[in-house]
Amino acid sequence: MANYSDIKGFTVQTLSTDTIASQFAGGSWASGGNMNEGRVAGAGSGTQTASIFAGGTPPTTADVELYNGSSWTETTEMNTARAELAAATVAPSTAALIFAGHTGTYPTQNASDANEYWNGSSWTELAEVNTGRWATAGAGASYTAALLYGGYNGSDVNNTETWNGSAWTEVNELNTTRRYLAGTGSNTAAIAIGGSPGLNTVEQWDGSNWTATTNFPTGSEYIEAAGASYTNCLALGVTPSSTGKKTVHWDGSSWTELSDYTTGRINGVGTGSSSAALLSGGNPSPVNASTEEFTAPSDFVQQVEGQIYFNSTTNTFKETITDIPGATWASGGNLNEGRNAGSSAGTQTSALFSAGDPASAGTTVNTESYNGTSWTEVNELNTARRESSVGSGLSNSAALNIGGWTGSARLASNEKWDGTNWTEVGDMNEAAVYVGSSGSSTSALAWGGSEPAVVATAESWDGTSWSEVADMSQARYGGQFCSGQSNSSAIVGGGYHPSATNLAVTEIFFFFFWTEVGDLNSARAGEGGTVAGGTTSGLTFGGGPSPTRAKTEAWNGTAWTEVNDLSDARNQLGGAGSSSASALAFGGDTSTSTEEFTADLANKTITTS
Repeated sequence: MANYSDIKGFTVQTLSTDTIASQFAGGSWASGGNMNEGRVAGAGSGTQTASIFAGGTPPTTADVELYNGSSWTETTEMNTARAELAAATVAPSTAALIFAGHTGTYPTQNASDANEYWNGSSWTELAEVNTGRWATAGAGASYTAALLYGGYNGSDVNNTETWNGSAWTEVNELNTTRRYLAGTGSNTAAIAIGGSPGLNTVEQWDGSNWTATTNFPTGSEYIEAAGASYTNCLALGVTPSSTGKKTVHWDGSSWTELSDYTTGRINGVGTGSSSAALLSGGNPSPVNASTEEFTAPSDFVQQVEGQIYFNSTTNTFKETITDIPGATWASGGNLNEGRNAGSSAGTQTSALFSAGDPASAGTTVNTESYNGTSWTEVNELNTARRESSVGSGLSNSAALNIGGWTGSARLASNEKWDGTNWTEVGDMNEAAVYVGSSGSSTSALAWGGSEPAVVATAESWDGTSWSEVADMSQARYGGQFCSGQSNSSAIVGGGYHPSATNLAVTEIFFFFFWTEVGDLNSARAGEGGTVAGGTTSGLTFGGGPSPTRAKTEAWNGTAWTEVNDLSDARNQLGGAGSSSASALAFGGDTSTSTEEFTADLANKTITTS
């Protein structure tokens, strides 16, 4: 008997719109009603359909306007004209608290300690803040619970004050002193974003202390924030450019760029929630009177890799895949020391770079650790070297540095990193430079190199000692696509041999033997690559020696495909990553730059011939 599914086929979900990565990724901006008076550096609170905009400049004013979801209406002025002031950002527009700022107009500003409460019809002066300041940030969910932090009153300040409805109390300070920062949330769960001069530091307030968290993607000041807490908000605008239109969502651990707004501006007022925000006023000249509304859909279908559906609006079948060909390289945090021919390990958000050549014919013991945003110098190697292992370790807390060149001698020495210190452990059987390696600090494979002859030998590390295993088919050194997670499987692509110069040959090691697989499209040596991608997924990028390359190729377990190039062509660079969808390139030649390759999910139309 035939099965029903054989007769009728299988069911594919029908949707009227494409799936999206998140609620916020589906958000978009639309024009709202213009303010009656264009202003910059005001303060406000409320929702997308009920907001208040108070104060601002030029000239410094006490003017106040209310938004009802479509238009602005002028209402009763504040008692004290002020600009660059702050507010309890999440308080209702009918029960707002506006505080601090400056009176006067540049260059004769005077710090204000004024604190006023709006009850929906009139303003009442309340107890002053302890430290008058401007270019500050505020947070708070009501007129009886607010927070004031950072700012300027002749010099930058890091003071934090909390409001209980009757008095301001000084509490623990920001870790980073700054002005022109963005903030939102409540007096027990607030966020401080960026600030002058061009900072990307972010801190979260838990009601008692400020704690540093994931940096903002770009150093920024004069930006605005909208949202209810330090785990769910928007940052609006990226400076120093006054034409910035960026919208970036914070989920409590990471930043995600969303759709841009229309009119570039800085120092406007952001109000509302992360799914329904309002951005009003701001520079550049002439001062902006426009309002824009960001709305994220409440009803959506989230993307899932491998999902197939029918879009009834466009009449197309779609598949959700990781879009590696569409991925591009983006700037990451710079190394503290530019260098090449070092040893790399880890992933895009947890990488290590040790040893290397910081100048022609030099060596170093320096080690740097990457947290996904910035590099930090950590404890040094015991032996200065360059041209050591090109990649062995799955994170910045556990790695090996194998072999290398002291400047006068080849090394067999092997050092193990435990997240804090390097310790000398079992030496390789043969001293060599430009050794390829993959795996972890307890289960690794090393191959090739120059002893001084270029060799095909391979050795296996079991966490205690090295033992020789089967030779590669192709002797080489500097083959830096070194993907693999243990001593039982690895893949190497490219490298150098005097008789063939740059190589395209790729080999996979599985338990006992090496097998040749598909060649690279671009022969090269000294390239970077993922070190934790396994044997079915990874990238190789850059290389040389001449010409220096920016080429990037992705491996899918069968073949190499050229994808988007590095921004910065370089040779003998470091590489890290977990797959062909996530990689990190750093250093090379004398460069300090870091680039991040990230492939996101995308909905692709299924076509038939």
